[in-house]
Amino acid sequence: MERLPKKNLTAKIVALIMAVILWVYVMNEQNPLVETSMEVPLEVRNLSSAVMATDIPEVVRVKVRGSRALIMGLGQKDIKAYIDLKGLGDGRNTLSVAANIPANIELMEVSPNSINFRLDTIVSREIPIEARLGGAAVPGGAVDRISYSSPKVTVKGPSEIVDTVVKAVVDVDVSGKNTDFTMDGPIILLDARNKKVEGLTTNPGDVSVSLAFTPVISKKMVEVKANIVGPFGKNIILHQISIKPEQVEISGQGKAFERIDSIYTEPINVSEINKETVLQVKLQPKDSILLSKDMVTVNINATKQ
Repeated sequence: MERLPKKNLTAKIVALIMAVILWVYVMNEQNPLVETSMEVPLEVRNLSSAVMATDIPEVVRVKVRGSRALIMGLGQKDIKAYIDLKGLGDGRNTLSVAANIPANIELMEVSPNSINFRLDTIVSREIPIEARLGGAAVPGGAVDRISYSSPKVTVKGPSEIVDTVVKAVVDVDVSGKNTDFTMDGPIILLDARNKKVEGLTTNPGDVSVSLAFTPVISKKMVEVKANIVGPFGKNIILHQISIKPEQVEISGQGKAFERIDSIYTEPINVSEINKETVLQVKLQPKDSILLSKDMVTVNINATKQ
């Protein structure tokens, strides 16, 4: 009578083991392990409001593995990919991408697995607004006064970019005009080479410019000069720079007008010129001075040694 329970117990244990093996087999056949990958938003954590981060991708690709049932129910919202900027300073930084995934899911890969980015302190500064006059006004009037709805603009953004701004201008077309008028225009930020600076915010974004005309008292012809920027490349020989027309007529009044004997073109970057080049270049008008034309032809005769 004592042996019967032992035999039953052994049989039960064997049956249980077989059941587990059978269950694992069935599950592996019916619900096997599978892999999938998906793009998920990359979160930026602990980014100070006084700092701007650049060169950070919006999404990363995450590869995971799990049972088919779990993977089929997995959504983009279930995976969190992020980098933590806490304690980082200005300049280039590199961080590994971390990911939070649901339980019973295995993280296989994050691509890219690290991010190289830049942090810049956000600064602001005020810059006076200037009107950049273009076009040829109707003879008989000259600009006497220029006024603005806001005399200055506040420029805000990464310190590295803000430092490149040297002036803020509003383009004003005076073609066909010789009487007072007001216009609205966007503020354009320029660097030392008169190139537009991007990636900054301006307050205000637009400004109203009012021009008051006065009858022209004087006209005269002045020399046109080329505003050359940057050195020529290595082994480049400059033979001649010619401008057509060599002179233009200007109109204005007052002592400032009387002292003007030349007008410069906008900056011409010659660093990449290695042969004879013909350019159409705008003139840079002086405040309250009207030009008979605003474009000239500049011929740069250069050869490579």
